[in-house]
Amino acid sequence: MEKTYTIDKKDYSQSKALDLAQNPSTPSEVLDELARDKENDEYIKTFIARHPNTTSRTLVYLLKYDRVEMMGAIAGHSNTSPEILELMVRSSDKLYTLFKLAQNPNTPAEALDELSEESDSQEVKLAIAQNPSTSKSTLMNLFDEGDIISIEARKNYDYQQAFNAVI
Repeated sequence: MEKTYTIDKKDYSQSKALDLAQNPSTPSEVLDELARDKENDEYIKTFIARHPNTTSRTLVYLLKYDRVEMMGAIAGHSNTSPEILELMVRSSDKLYTLFKLAQNPNTPAEALDELSEESDSQEVKLAIAQNPSTSKSTLMNLFDEGDIISIEARKNYDYQQAFNAVI
């Protein structure tokens, strides 16, 4: 028998909200309700942003909380839409957020190209070099970076070449 989740406002507490936000089986509808509840603080909402069942719609709602942890969670989430990821690349100046964007395989290649050109961070460039969505031209531009970035860019480039040859 499948367990249903309801939030009884009379019996509702911060600890119950945190438990739900950390429970891997909490459904997306409950997470959305928790995210929109003004009684829940940003700490709880950051756990919601990290939750694998959180929908793109809820993640967009959580963008209004401009905290490093929240933005990083949204930037790294597999349900964040490519359009939102692209907007985040253009609007963020936080290193952690940029790193999570560089790691996310859903970040569009054009956004990764832009991020590669604008970032001075070796960590961000390494994440871009390892991202399967990075364009071949950006990978080639990373060939001249430091040793580990160059190695990872070449490895990703070679993988993409081999994958395209099979197709």
